[in-house]
Amino acid sequence: MEPGAVRAMMKETSELLETIAVSDVFPRLRWVDWATGLDARIKMTAAKLDAVLEGALQEHEKGGGGNDEEADDLLDDLLSAVKEGGAGLNLDRTDVKGLILDLFLAGTDTTAKTMEWTMAGLVKNPNEMEKVQAEVRRVVGPHGSVSEERLGAMTRLQAAMMEALRLHPPVPMLVPREAIRDTRLRGYDVPAGTRVLVNAWAIGRDGESWGEDADAFRPERWLTRGGGAAAGYGGNDTRFIPFGAGRRGCPGVGFGTRLAELALASMLYHFDWELLGGQDAGSFEFVEWSGLSAGLKCPLTLVVKPFRA
Repeated sequence: MEPGAVRAMMKETSELLETIAVSDVFPRLRWVDWATGLDARIKMTAAKLDAVLEGALQEHEKGGGGNDEEADDLLDDLLSAVKEGGAGLNLDRTDVKGLILDLFLAGTDTTAKTMEWTMAGLVKNPNEMEKVQAEVRRVVGPHGSVSEERLGAMTRLQAAMMEALRLHPPVPMLVPREAIRDTRLRGYDVPAGTRVLVNAWAIGRDGESWGEDADAFRPERWLTRGGGAAAGYGGNDTRFIPFGAGRRGCPGVGFGTRLAELALASMLYHFDWELLGGQDAGSFEFVEWSGLSAGLKCPLTLVVKPFRA
């Protein structure tokens, strides 16, 4: 796959996912989406996206993997499952395309933004940055490099990332759901078929649940709750559901959080970070940008200095 074409398609697809269709709110006004050209844009983007993914599949089928020179990758394994029905999987080409699309849309942008928000919170709070870096460097110690096995001992790092996820969940409005039966919730009648939107952003900032400092970046709150990831990302605590909860929770939560922790630990171990131009952390302000996966309105730009133990 041509990297430029993939990036362009991911950007266009993300923009469409962020677009509010009139028919989603008022089903009887579906003609408005047709009149404004939204329907045509969706069909055109879907065709382009399918062409890019189909090209990737054909490239692998022609000999990209499965030889002695190059090890098989995930796409080769998925195509093998389609062809041979391995492990009892009933997959077709459409399923493979959907899985690859999910990996690009849900597994890259959200992870990158989680890392960016964590770094922004630490840079704006130098005392927290100092504590997290001291812990990371103590745990890594003489090993000289960060490994996944050592992440479990980095509770302050985990707490900082969880605090960033509380304040800035990867998908502020969780993936929409639909009520499957008539329900009565806290005095409200919710008919079957009603689309349900869960505002994880507002839940994470609720003063009744988190106290008067609900809007403050304070990783310490997670350490007093049991320490870092011990609190869990699985939605057991309904005040903290950045990845949803229950059977419809994000299936990639374990991989995504581990990857972000590993990258952040490496960055904090090997480098010291400060704001551009010696800007004072107290005056540094970051603004959240709207979107399917909300990030910083202006990219976080930092000065990096190699750390020498």
